[in-house]
Amino acid sequence: MKAVEKLKKYREAREGEEEFTLPATGVVCRWPKFMNHGRWQKALRLAQGDFARAQVLYIVSNVTFDGGKLTAADFDELLPLEDALSLMAAVFGQQGEPAGKPERPET
Repeated sequence: MKAVEKLKKYREAREGEEEFTLPATGVVCRWPKFMNHGRWQKALRLAQGDFARAQVLYIVSNVTFDGGKLTAADFDELLPLEDALSLMAAVFGQQGEPAGKPERPET
């Protein structure tokens, strides 16, 4: 199987949306399961290399909040820190891992 076919198959297997409810506000967030590399590159360019800002820009361009969109200014002003960090973990965290604080290993 050629690389392009494998990539298309990977993308097709990730059709649909992810969903996450923000812990502090209860707002339901949805975004595509397939994270497009081109969209991430665009966010990085707009953020001029500021990784944290690029994450916010990626989120506001790809995530809906109770069906609506937020601007980057709305995200910065209106989202409580707990919700912002939880959403970033959900969107950018490892697949299959729950958002939020990682559990500490027992000692």
